[in-house]
Amino acid sequence: MGVELMEKPAFTNDQMISASNASKNFGQLRKKAKECPMVITENGVFDTVVMGYEYFEQIYQRLREFEEEEEARILLTRIEDLDKDPSKAIPWRSVRRTEQING
Repeated sequence: MGVELMEKPAFTNDQMISASNASKNFGQLRKKAKECPMVITENGVFDTVVMGYEYFEQIYQRLREFEEEEEARILLTRIEDLDKDPSKAIPWRSVRRTEQING
């Protein structure tokens, strides 16, 4: 049973504000953004998202967790591939030499 993901985030009408209204009511925008993300529109097109710092930290932390999980998955796949066919292994000295030349 998988989780269905949206292609893009969805916002309610209460979360959208035009750029001109955002500039006139910036204090109110900041206050609302601490409760839930707000999107500033420019000529009816989504332009900028404003959110509270705490929510940003949560998103950032979750992104880091996903990146770490992906790196671990890639490494495990590579190790499994090498276990199946050790001839695919590249000596560390070759990798290091390549890094020194390209770096």
